[in-house]
Amino acid sequence: MLMAMVLLSLVSSCDSTKKVVSPMAHVADYQWMTAKMNGELGVGEEEFSFTGNIRMKRDSTVWMSISAFMGMESIRTLITQDSVVMVNRMNQTYLQEPLSAMEQTMQTPTLQGIQALLLGDGTADHVEIQWGHYMAKIRYSDIHWDEPTNFPIKINKNYQRIKP
Repeated sequence: MLMAMVLLSLVSSCDSTKKVVSPMAHVADYQWMTAKMNGELGVGEEEFSFTGNIRMKRDSTVWMSISAFMGMESIRTLITQDSVVMVNRMNQTYLQEPLSAMEQTMQTPTLQGIQALLLGDGTADHVEIQWGHYMAKIRYSDIHWDEPTNFPIKINKNYQRIKP
């Protein structure tokens, strides 16, 4: 029996038509997702690299922490079904608005639409998002599916509120 299992694994590992599974393969059936991300954000002709973390609960919450300059957190964002909170640590400002107020600037003003954009279709190892003159290419690593997490966000009392 043991020999049969070893032979089966050797034969299957020699198969040249082996299917590569994307790290995003669980996109269709996840409830929770956490991952590290890195990528590039193109703004017109300029391109900026970033790293960060993303956490999601399906149909409930998107939380992102983005570091762009020397590994220091620049922006932390929390999106729920009805609101958006974005804290800009570099400028000591924050935005806190109903999600519906973002309809003018977002093509998919629903949480489900935002989650679909961020996750793609689950067949590639990266996601490309076009939003006006912004273009983001995001790659995910250290992905964990269906492990509940929290979504910390704190606004320093000295931060100034801005409007979109």
